[in-house]
Amino acid sequence: MSLVVSQSKVPEKPVKGSRRRRLAVWSLVVSGALLVLVSTVSVWIRDMALDSDEWASTSSQLLQSEDVRNVLSVYIVDQAYTASDAEARLEESLPERLKPLAGPLSAQLRGVAYEGVNRALSRPRVQELWRSANRAANERLVALLEGDTERLQISGGAVVLNLDQLVADVTGQIGAGQGAAEALQGRVEPIVILKSDQLSTAQSIVKLLKALSFWPLLVGLLFWAGAVYLAEGRRRRALRSIALSLVIIGLLLLVVRRIVGNAVVDNLVETESVRAAVHDVWTVMTSLLAQSAWAGIIVGLVAMLGIWASGAGRRATATRRWLAPFFRDRPLLVHGTLAVVLLVILAWGPTGSPRRFVSVVIVSALAFLGLEILRRQAVREFPDAVGHYDLQWPRRRVAGGGASPGRVESLERLAALHERGALTDEEYEAEKTLLAT
Repeated sequence: MSLVVSQSKVPEKPVKGSRRRRLAVWSLVVSGALLVLVSTVSVWIRDMALDSDEWASTSSQLLQSEDVRNVLSVYIVDQAYTASDAEARLEESLPERLKPLAGPLSAQLRGVAYEGVNRALSRPRVQELWRSANRAANERLVALLEGDTERLQISGGAVVLNLDQLVADVTGQIGAGQGAAEALQGRVEPIVILKSDQLSTAQSIVKLLKALSFWPLLVGLLFWAGAVYLAEGRRRRALRSIALSLVIIGLLLLVVRRIVGNAVVDNLVETESVRAAVHDVWTVMTSLLAQSAWAGIIVGLVAMLGIWASGAGRRATATRRWLAPFFRDRPLLVHGTLAVVLLVILAWGPTGSPRRFVSVVIVSALAFLGLEILRRQAVREFPDAVGHYDLQWPRRRVAGGGASPGRVESLERLAALHERGALTDEEYEAEKTLLAT
């Protein structure tokens, strides 16, 4: 994957231009990077809040954390005890002389229930109930934020995460009995996600997120295109700056994610027992942001590698000379290899939202374009370069210590090119050394 421009062997010469033009190029590169950063963060927030599939998947990942299950177990057990009035029911079932023991026994049973609920939360059925409850709550939230306010009146003025069925199922699994499970139906306090008085503000935020997730990306790409256009004579440098900005954006997002996460845990969470759970929640909730950051870093580094390979440096030129035969003789295989790499990346990390799909399409198109530019540059510069990719590996000697037929043919071709002046003495000796190894 490469973002490159066609280059000759002659080093770039700056075009006679004003300092103002160079400043404009630099300003466009930086402004484009800031806009791409804003778009990336906006897409992460929007997807987490408005993509029901993503929210359901993230909620499932939360239950993989032991610390999160511990906190949720405490909430579920406390809700079950409160809703069922467990201590009073236990006192009623005890003989008169043992009724004073109802409190201590209830406390002991609650501790056992915490452990039982924790184990139950790791089971597939319970996790599916948790996933379904989160999906239903998110779908209701999205409907309200997109204007379906009638459902808000039906739900009593709030969007809630209803754990009624989950608590009843867990209660049954830890042996509380069918009667206790049925008694909890409709009596478990739900988790409030959005209140009616917050709806207007939330809808405004959603509209802003939708705008910020698309337009800054488009304008940022236009700014980068403008920077390359204005940087006549310095376009490789402009492209290198753009690629470097992608790496910097990715690193910045990773650093901010770590710093903000630590600040949330250390400064905003006062209860020590839930610190670890909050840390795990932050890690899971920002995993999409981290994926975007790493994608930017990888794309930027690969682009910088492609830009370097198109340069006039000695090693870059030698690399193009080495690749030229393969680029010349097998162009379909060259692009096919890139296509396979991109498909593997897509299979490993699905695109998810339409915005991420658009980003993948843009990066893929630029990758094929950059590779084709580099291929044509290498073929144009070294049309008679000798290919080594078709030689046997490991190279085998013929009987009697002679060279293999393929090696003899390559040596003869080298000699012919040297006699015609297509290869200098140094290049001829270097190619002979490669064939001899």
